[in-house]
Parts: sequence; structure tokens; C-alpha cells
Amino acid sequence: MWLANTRRRASSGETSRRRDLLRLLGAAGVAGLAGCSGDGGAGTGTGTGAETGTSAGGGRSDQVTYTSASSVDAQSLNWLTTADSTSGAFVTATLDGAWAIKPGQEIFPLWADVSTDDGRVYEIELRDNLRWGGDYGQQTAEDWVYMIRNVFQAEPNWSGYPNAGDWFRQNPDSGQREPIPVEKTGTYTFEIQLFDVDPSFPFKPVMWRQQCIPRALLEQYVPEKDGEGLRQDEELNTLAYTGNLGPYTFEEWDRTSQYVVTRNDDYYLHDADVPDRFTNAPYFEEKAFQILKEESARLGALRAGDVHSAGIPPDKASQFETLESVSVNVTPQPYARILVYNMRANGWEPFRAKAVRQALAFAVNKRAIVENVLRGYAEVAQTMQPRWSKWYDDSTVVEYGVGDRYGSETTRSRLADALSETEYAYDGDALVDGSGEQVTLTLYFDQGQPTEQTIGEFVAQEIQQNAGIAVEPKSISTSTFQDKFVKTSPPQGVEPEWSAGVFNGGPRDVATSAEPWDMSINLQFNTYPFTPASSKGFFEKQGGINFYGYYPEADIAGLYEQASQTTDEARRQELFGEAFGLISEEQPFGFLAMPSSISGYDERVVGYDEEFNTGWDSQTWRFR
Repeated sequence: MWLANTRRRASSGETSRRRDLLRLLGAAGVAGLAGCSGDGGAGTGTGTGAETGTSAGGGRSDQVTYTSASSVDAQSLNWLTTADSTSGAFVTATLDGAWAIKPGQEIFPLWADVSTDDGRVYEIELRDNLRWGGDYGQQTAEDWVYMIRNVFQAEPNWSGYPNAGDWFRQNPDSGQREPIPVEKTGTYTFEIQLFDVDPSFPFKPVMWRQQCIPRALLEQYVPEKDGEGLRQDEELNTLAYTGNLGPYTFEEWDRTSQYVVTRNDDYYLHDADVPDRFTNAPYFEEKAFQILKEESARLGALRAGDVHSAGIPPDKASQFETLESVSVNVTPQPYARILVYNMRANGWEPFRAKAVRQALAFAVNKRAIVENVLRGYAEVAQTMQPRWSKWYDDSTVVEYGVGDRYGSETTRSRLADALSETEYAYDGDALVDGSGEQVTLTLYFDQGQPTEQTIGEFVAQEIQQNAGIAVEPKSISTSTFQDKFVKTSPPQGVEPEWSAGVFNGGPRDVATSAEPWDMSINLQFNTYPFTPASSKGFFEKQGGINFYGYYPEADIAGLYEQASQTTDEARRQELFGEAFGLISEEQPFGFLAMPSSISGYDERVVGYDEEFNTGWDSQTWRFR
């Protein structure tokens, strides 16, 4: 969850804001994994389509379709096995989840409310009018407890759920993972019994907007731990179980073309004690996500009024700001643009050395990316927090790629020292291997994204010029990148030491992706400025999204846990500051920039007028 100031033209409509569904990326928050670019360059928006009618006075109309342009298609509608923000946006249209977070970090109950007396034991109370689709009946606490215990907390993680680690804690004495106790306390109530006090728990992604699956649907797969059967389940993959649990109902999905949902006239909030704008929601007959891979097609559709929202790249923002028909919204956001290194067995092995990653951090001019490529719609990134976060501590963060900590001389000298005990050495300006051949690495970027391509080509040029490593930039679609390079698994017949899921299938020497790769900028990672411990999974060997094989030298996750367990704000800041300092020092990935989100909306789009907007109330958006 994150809050951000918005900057817009006078008379603009309230911005539509997609949420980070699946926790660590973006995408989910993915943003998303990828596909949900924080800079608007990836163009994943939150609506689509052509208007066939108008909503008089901002009320309901049975003749209105809202259409957004998306650069990428979803991976799947089975949210248990996805971590990209586009899949999240598709599913969220039909499933609200537990609760939303209003501006000011105030809980807004959707399916459930949350309460606690001591900050350690939290009671979750479900509404009594939640109904599944098909023959699954009413949603109850039994559905939640069964799912959490048998899927989220299953050992091994047979379902591949990427955020299973959220439901465990590391025992400080034994070092073993322990599941967080969850107990049913009534038909519609259950308790989550944390091991330690954590006042920020309700705002963490572990339950915020968390979705659920009927127990009766899961029961056919749990006894045999049938992960493949669960992934292929027709009801999960067509959202047939969603009932009255979201504002829209699945209508059709034409892969690579369009995803459409229709108004759910049985929406549970119609009979809830909520503001009138929710009891009348949603305000569109249809909501469509149109897949337009090319940036020019998305921007052309927005300019022509064929879609109602789309991401805008930095170099085009000024053009759209002059259009009366489009409202441009610029929002600081929490996704870090990073250079991911493959430290697994099918990547370049020297990436595993902290000194090598530090040396490469001197090679890329970050200010050039921010000022020349992102046109100032960004800030330099140095760690897993934006500089504007209250957890960012200048005294602990090590800065790279700026001032005298950038350049070829310092890059080469540090890289030579880091590789002194290996087969690699410099031959003139080129870094060569034991055969005397120049080291050549691949760097992937998202195809159809000119801004991302420019960053990728610039980073490749910088590494070649300053480090003497030849870099081959390669374009690839986000979905293909995830299938070939992000999903990891051990060789057939090999049992890993752990099974963390489809994105981290085991130790880096055993579990690899389907194809080798070296570097990537396809994905942006959520830094969670308001609940920073939510990014813990990036810095654990068994982290659910650690597809890159990072093994931390410092106990970063332990510092996160300590910070979460203290109610002393000053001490929390100190611990988080120390953690983000260690992250900047270890360079688990190359931090490049924190882009702003630049989004364009049909000027008729109206949302609830708040000083901050996080998309918490997107069910109520309409045309003026």
C-alpha cells in the first residue's frame, strides 16, 4: 500500500490508480512482476473501451463501457500462481478482497473488518452477505482458515503461491520457519495470532486486499498436493467462483487482445452499511482492458478517445498536457526501476560476489537516466526506499552512480580487485575470461516500450564503456520473460532443500529458469514506503520472489522483523534505516531510478476527490 501526492491540470478528473495486487512487484506489486510500469512507459492502465452512452449527472448508465490500454496481457486469472500486476488488475475487477486502505492509513472494510486489543492478535470479521458463485454457498471463516493452513502455509509450497513467506516467521532460536497460528472463532470470524506485536499488520499486503478461494474447491487438490491440477482448474481460470464478491463479473478474455468484465448487479456492497456511492457501484456497464503492445497505438487510442486511460511515457507527457480532452496525472510511486542480476547457476557466476555488484554500481550514470531519459519525472534510486520515505536515512545509504562515485576508472579498478582470484582479468579496456575472450552478457528489456528500451541500451552502453563488458540488449515480452526466465524449478528428479514456489523453486545451484540469462530491467519492484517490511521476501534465500538467487550476507530480513515488532517510532526508523543502508551496500540488484507514474485519462473520468488517491475506491469511478 502506498500514498502519493498527485499533480494535475486544473479541472482534471480524479486519477484511476491500479493497486499492487501481489505484494512484491508490480505489478502485484508487481506493480507489479512486470507489465505495470511505474513510469507509465509500460502503459498498464485501469480501464478500456469506447463509450456507447453517457451517465447523466454522474449516475449509473446501462450503456457505458470504460476502456483502458494495457501494454501486456495477463499471465493467468488464477491469482494463486501469478505475481504480475496485469493479472492482478483483471482478477481484482471481480474480487474485492478483505479490506482497502483509505488515505491517511484508515481501514475501509470490504469483505471484512479487522480489530486488535494488543497489536499481536488480530480478529478478522467477515460480512454475512458474501456469496460464492456456483454451488459453493456463503463465504465463511472456514474458507479462509482452510486456505491459509493448507495452501499458504503448506510445506513444501505445492501450490506455488508466491507470497507464502508472509505466513511464516523465522524462529530466532532454532532458525526454522514457523507458521503463524490462524484459528476460526465463529462462523464469520477468525484470529491471526502473530508471534510478536506488529502495529502495522493491517496495512501490510499479507491481508490487505487479500482474496480467498472456497474450501470445497481447494479440497480436491490439497490431499495429494496437486499443484498442477490447481493451476489448471477451470473454475479458478475462468473466475466462476466469484459470485457477488466484486463489482464486475467475468465476461470474456481474448488472449493478447482484450479482457472484458460486466457489471455485477448482485454486488455485496449494495446491501452494506457504506457510503451511497458504493451501494450504487459500479457505474459502468462494462469494463474492458485492451491489449495494445505498441506505445504508439496506446497513445493514439488515448488521443482519439478510443480508450479512457493509458500510461504516458515521460517524453510525451508535455504533448498530452496541452490536450483539453485528456487529464494528465503525475504521481510519485513506490516502484524502483532496477537492474536485476541472475545469480543462479544459469547466470554469470561473478554476480554472486558483493564486490562485483558494487563495482558495477559505479558504471551507470543514474542522473543521466533520470534527467535525460525520464525527463525529470523520477528521482535517483539507491536502496529499497524512495528518498521521500521517512525510513530513508542519508547517513546509512551508500550512493552509487552519482558524482565521483561514477566513472570508468573507479569501476575498472574495483572490478579488477573483485575478480582478482578468478579467471577474469583486464586485457586493455576489455574484461576477458580464461580463454582470453571478452565477457559478453545479455540484458533484457520489455519489447514495445521505447522508454524501457532506451534505458536498457543506455545501461548496456555504460557497462561496456566503463566496465569493459560487452552487453547485448535484447527485447522480450513480459509474459515470455516470466515464463522463460523468472519461473524457476530444479531439474527433474532433484529434490531441492526447499520449495518456495514457481518464482523461487530452490537453492540457486539447483533451481534455475528454463533458459539462461544475465541481466534484466523488465521488472520494477515495490519498495512499500508505508509498510517497508513488506519487501522482506526480496532479501531472503527462500523469499517467494527471489528468482534471481540472491543470498544476503547481512541479516536484512531480521532487521525488518525487529522493526516490525517495536512500537517505538524512533527505534523503528533506526532499524529500517540500518536495513536500507545494508541493502544499498550489498547491491542485491542495481538500483537505477524511482520513476513517477504518468497517466492520461479521458477528461470526463471522475473519482472521489481526495488529496491523495490510491485507487482504494475505484469501484465508484464514473464519467462526469
